[in-house]
Amino acid sequence: MQTDAVIGKRGYLHSSASGKAILAALPDERVKEILDEHGMPASTEHTTIDVDTLFTELEEILDTGVAFNEEESTMGLHAVATAICDADGRPVGALSISGPAHRLKGKPFRQELPNLVLASANELELKLEFQ
Repeated sequence: MQTDAVIGKRGYLHSSASGKAILAALPDERVKEILDEHGMPASTEHTTIDVDTLFTELEEILDTGVAFNEEESTMGLHAVATAICDADGRPVGALSISGPAHRLKGKPFRQELPNLVLASANELELKLEFQ
């Protein structure tokens, strides 16, 4: 799938699975600072642009450990992600799987891929802490 993703390109955290996973791992005050500084513009018609709706989603992400992007940053693209945190629980990055929306859907998208992302993130966090 062709996207406009390139190394070094910046995007809005509220519109990507990785970004939302990172936001969910941050204190609410820091999230508000980020949103105040950068805003919440829509990348597509599916992008969340309401602060209250985003905070509700961030609570769910914090509970489940995974964030989803369903055509919020790019039409035709779905993604699932989780934050990678250091030993103190601070996010240092995120791990995601993305692909065409017509292929990433249903049970594989909502159950199988999140389990893979969470397991891989756990391994990365252990390596960060102990190596």
